[in-house]
Amino acid sequence: MKTLGYAVILLICYVFPAQAQQVPHDCAAPPSTFRNVWYIDPVNGATQAAGGNGSQAHPWNSLEAVFQTMPGYAYPLLTTAPYRYLSGSSYVFATGPKAGPIKPGDEILLMSGNYGNITIGDNETEITNSSFLTIAAAPGQSPVLSQLYILSTNMLAFNGLKVEGTMATAASITYLVEVKDQGPDYQASNIVFENMTISTLGADDSWTQAQWLANGRNGFAAQSSAGGGNTRCISMAGSHITEIRNGALLNADLMLFSGNQIDHFGDDGIDYAGTDLTITNNYIHDNFNAGDGNHEDAMQGVIGVLATGVAVNTYSYITIDNNTIIRQTDQNLQFPTGLQGIDAFDSDWQYVWVTNNVVVTTACWGIYFASLQGGSIMNNTVVNDGALPSGDCQVTIAVGSTTHEGSSSSSVTVRNNIASALNVDNLLHDVEADHNVAIGTANAAIATYVNSVATWYSKPGTYGTNIIAPGGPQAEFVEFNPTTLTYNMMLKAGAPAITAGTAAGAPTVDILGVTRATTSPNGPTAGAYGFPE
Repeated sequence: MKTLGYAVILLICYVFPAQAQQVPHDCAAPPSTFRNVWYIDPVNGATQAAGGNGSQAHPWNSLEAVFQTMPGYAYPLLTTAPYRYLSGSSYVFATGPKAGPIKPGDEILLMSGNYGNITIGDNETEITNSSFLTIAAAPGQSPVLSQLYILSTNMLAFNGLKVEGTMATAASITYLVEVKDQGPDYQASNIVFENMTISTLGADDSWTQAQWLANGRNGFAAQSSAGGGNTRCISMAGSHITEIRNGALLNADLMLFSGNQIDHFGDDGIDYAGTDLTITNNYIHDNFNAGDGNHEDAMQGVIGVLATGVAVNTYSYITIDNNTIIRQTDQNLQFPTGLQGIDAFDSDWQYVWVTNNVVVTTACWGIYFASLQGGSIMNNTVVNDGALPSGDCQVTIAVGSTTHEGSSSSSVTVRNNIASALNVDNLLHDVEADHNVAIGTANAAIATYVNSVATWYSKPGTYGTNIIAPGGPQAEFVEFNPTTLTYNMMLKAGAPAITAGTAAGAPTVDILGVTRATTSPNGPTAGAYGFPE
């Protein structure tokens, strides 16, 4: 198939640049210099009792011993880690005087080997660091963890680690990397992940759906307890989440998820449910049907955790910018399926900006929001890849009235988008669409209301400044002069989504760095994306 043959080229050409260290605004950033540097080697290291002292010449052998009392270690190696000891006449589980020598502000370098399941934190306790403890791969080394679970801890940074496990690793914890709190008394904050690789052990395109259901793991989660705000200031940047079920759950506040790649995933790419989220510059591709109730959304706004007596959560100040979503790039992908783009069918949403994204897929909803109060959907390219049947629907940018639980949408601008179809309920308060282009190769449509009557492309009326591009069976132009229109389907000049091919100067390269086709059976060159020939 031509589309998939071209897609293999896309996979080779589209490479994310190295990401600079990033954290959410108003959150602490890890240091680049350290008080002390310690070494751990699970293959050639030794316990404290056997002579390990954390030096490069005599490394310890256990990362878990940094946070827990382990055989061969009398106390945790980290001074801020609680442990059980006799205080007066009774035993307590708390930070004590004998843990150490690792302190906040130090760096731990990991040598190659498998470190197993790592749990940081404990029930009804909190690890409180005054500055970051950094845990990183030593230069030239490839440390592997089976799972990383962080509970009620602050000020940790991880860099260059691989986390790889199956359901057998720890079936009670569904995500391979997970951060969570235990309510307002035991919070989690300022946790930074960079250059991580997260995947299901042994998974590849030869797996059956039964194998995925039995062994597939979820990737990354930051989860706040009911009421929100107790897990916050979490970032994941420059990382690769692959061969996985759900990719990432962003259920915390003040989160940054940027410059990551999620691919070969069997459910949702990203589920988000938090306030003050920044989701930018991510590449999501190659969703497959893992079977048994498979979810198929690249990014979906979800319900989150409801506090007692709360009927609907409201999430605010969310930026979803400059992400690229390609349903299928792998010609050998098992169980390919449709994939919704960026959407929210649950909860209430306030001040959401969905800008400069590229969605190339086969599904009804390219970008869909309801119960959206304040925000914009601008400068996006949303088109059908033409590879799978999609029934009667085109890949649509849409704004509807309400989600399953939420209140009516209001004060939303839909502007300067190119999509296979546009469906905006402009009877809602201050919900407006202008300067959009619908380019579906069949049944291109703009649905709107004229004098309170639902109006589609096939009916006469005033469509404002939106346009249906030529080529569809019912193509028509409204408020444009056909004699001067050049039929340039690029996004408006200056839109960041088209920095790889702007409207000016007859661009020949699209956002994936691939030469645009002059003709294509799948449709015209569209915005930031050029269809293959």
